[in-house]
Amino acid sequence: MILINNVSKKFDDKTVFDDYYLGIEEGTFTIISGPSGCGKTTLLYMLGGIEKPDKGEILYGDTDINKTSKRLFYRDTVGFLFQNFALVENKTVKENLSMIQKSGRSETSIEEALKTVGLSDKLNTKVYKLSGGEQQRVALARLLVKKNSVILADEPTGSLDSENAKMVMQILHKLNKEGKTIIMVTHDASLFKGADVIVEIRDGI
Repeated sequence: MILINNVSKKFDDKTVFDDYYLGIEEGTFTIISGPSGCGKTTLLYMLGGIEKPDKGEILYGDTDINKTSKRLFYRDTVGFLFQNFALVENKTVKENLSMIQKSGRSETSIEEALKTVGLSDKLNTKVYKLSGGEQQRVALARLLVKKNSVILADEPTGSLDSENAKMVMQILHKLNKEGKTIIMVTHDASLFKGADVIVEIRDGI
């Protein structure tokens, strides 16, 4: 289980979370939703170790991620899917995905990952030449290549057209069925279908 245990977080004089508790079961597809500015992304970033809570702990099993090696945590446990794709735009698709392979923690081949996301013909294309939807699918391919048990997705369909958004969600649900824990932030209620848990965040929770 992933446990957010009595977490508090403030930015200047705004309290975003105050003694917040949430348990997320392994292997579930959990959606975090709520109005803009309520702290959805902050919660996801704390789950990923990008933000640190002012008080409380984030536990993956018995491990407090803020008291362990972040390098090993990012290498072995968690993968990120961001709205802005987080790719190196002046490198090719292959070069971007090879960065994961070089870590020695790959789970599948680059070719197989690109086939899964429908981009086999883009292997040697520079990222900046791809559409936004194609770039997000490359980011998904990176998650297919990377060893991880938990995927944290921040509005992964927010800037995509309906066709690409549908493909991204299909792949995320496929990964969930294969055993990966998916935690996704979205304000789009149309994406709730198929989720195991929907967590509604309110301002100042």
